[in-house]
Amino acid sequence: MAVVAVAGVLSLPAHAASPLVAAAESSFDLELGGMHAQYHENVTPGDDESGLIPGFGVGVSLLAPLHPGISTSILGGDDLYVALNYEFDAGNIRYAGHYQAIDGGGALDAVDRAAFNRAEARVGLGFPLAGGGESIPFVVAGYQAWNRDVVAANTADGKAFYESGLFGLGWRLDQPLGRMLVASATGQVFALAGGGVSDGSQGFSHGFGVTPEERVDLGLDDALGGKLHVFAQLYWQHFNYAGTPPAYYPGYFLYEPFSTTTQIGADIGLGYSFN
Repeated sequence: MAVVAVAGVLSLPAHAASPLVAAAESSFDLELGGMHAQYHENVTPGDDESGLIPGFGVGVSLLAPLHPGISTSILGGDDLYVALNYEFDAGNIRYAGHYQAIDGGGALDAVDRAAFNRAEARVGLGFPLAGGGESIPFVVAGYQAWNRDVVAANTADGKAFYESGLFGLGWRLDQPLGRMLVASATGQVFALAGGGVSDGSQGFSHGFGVTPEERVDLGLDDALGGKLHVFAQLYWQHFNYAGTPPAYYPGYFLYEPFSTTTQIGADIGLGYSFN
């Protein structure tokens, strides 16, 4: 997600980063877009869900020069990078699975009124590159959640809530293209930890184990002139929820299977630079 910064947060000398990169990375942004989500339970019979839903995001980021005495002592980095990002996507996606098969029914073709939330906080160091580019390794922590609400004719609603903390590392590369454009690429690897699932329809709740998540973002930022800029991004992310051990209910055992989720999205937005 492209992000936005608040000017005057740090009273420091001129950016070590190129002015174009500094402006793109020091801004407040609002974006609109869409995401295709695909969920698969790694068990037979299992549930599958997929569909395209709309979303929006907001962000704030800052790329500011470190004090010269600090920059020479912290791995040689010249800039401080901080960012906060939030994304929300919601809509109907197709459900095809065995929900309610425990009651003697067959596979169910229904709709999930899904809502996804994701938040990230990043802190890193910027290393200026030849040609005006910037290399930014960072640490990241955050939170993600999926509110799942499966509805079908003549059946009870199937409500469940999935959530997890995000803890990981990332690397971002910014490269100016001419006098107006900045291209960016970001890769992140997370551990999903501290999360779990709760099923309101069954009264089932259990924590997850630790599993991986990977995410890649590609972006293009266009300085319109003055403080305004427009941007576009594509992203791909993939993660697993670890599942849970079986819990006994009268007449059957209930558990959450190991699952795989892949999400691909695109956004366009408008930003205001504080650089």
